[in-house]
Amino acid sequence: MTNTPQHILIVPPFDTPSSCIVTGCNEALEKLGHQVDVFDTEAWLPMTAALQQLPIKLVYQDTLSAHGVELISRAVAAVAYSNCIDIVLGFPRSPLTALVRKEMQAQSIITACWMTEEYASFPFWRKVIEGYDVVGTIQHEPFISELSVLGHTPVYLPFAAKSACCTPISTHTAVEDMIVVLGDASDELANALASHVDKGMVLWGDGWDNYERFVPHYQGKLQSLTRSERKALYRDAAIIVNIHSTNIGSGDTINMETFAIASCGGFQLVDKRILMDGMFSYDELVIFESAAELSEQITEFFDDRNSRMEYARNGQELVLAKHTYEQRMQVLLKAIADTKE
Repeated sequence: MTNTPQHILIVPPFDTPSSCIVTGCNEALEKLGHQVDVFDTEAWLPMTAALQQLPIKLVYQDTLSAHGVELISRAVAAVAYSNCIDIVLGFPRSPLTALVRKEMQAQSIITACWMTEEYASFPFWRKVIEGYDVVGTIQHEPFISELSVLGHTPVYLPFAAKSACCTPISTHTAVEDMIVVLGDASDELANALASHVDKGMVLWGDGWDNYERFVPHYQGKLQSLTRSERKALYRDAAIIVNIHSTNIGSGDTINMETFAIASCGGFQLVDKRILMDGMFSYDELVIFESAAELSEQITEFFDDRNSRMEYARNGQELVLAKHTYEQRMQVLLKAIADTKE
């Protein structure tokens, strides 16, 4: 089945209908030779917004919102039936109800969900993935085993990079005095970065505007940047500080920016995550395990362009070889094929 062309319908999430993940899956599946349709979730946003703005009691609004999601879900099913879809690929916030998924499965349509949320911060995850045949997850054990117990075919599916974002390392013109910080603020991180702020630092994330020292350098939330702006930023910054969490070293999943920065050929300092072992080595990423260590690494690499370029080149080569959306979709399609055997 992985080599047989499939007709696949992607159902984007409501909150980010045009996200990098959706476009990455679409482009990758088409590159692999499959026919791909994308359900126009964005076209339904005015209806959902209108329902939320009605001057009615909350109980009525909740009921109407549920009916709205059911209507959109049935529209998805109608598209799937009309276009002889083989596979429907959704995400945690895609408008697909468990009942409609079950009905599509009765019509021999395989349903898959890429669980791009950490389950601990998404309390309704069981309901969200109920009934999906295959669930890809950015987390590993014990979540993989729990998915199996719930009757899904689980597959470890970390975030990925878009191969189209690759730019030759040799053409980079890094801004030697620009340090980019991506991630939320904390007292510990603010103290560690304070001595470097005058080196051309710019910051994106939440909370940095609460620290007077960083206010002139604060740019807003990362989501405010377009994809082309991110690509230029990742390519040209001297150092990118990629912070998963203010609680350094406590999490497992690797964020999307780790792969995106590497694919663009950027040099990054990134906080350690459990699942980095086996995916990246210390030749490809510079990993810190404390705020103090981060400060030391900025000092070490700020004037060492040759080392930064070597790390960036190694990281880009690895990501393009092993961590693109093409590879992720091949893994997902293999799991889907296994459900039919």
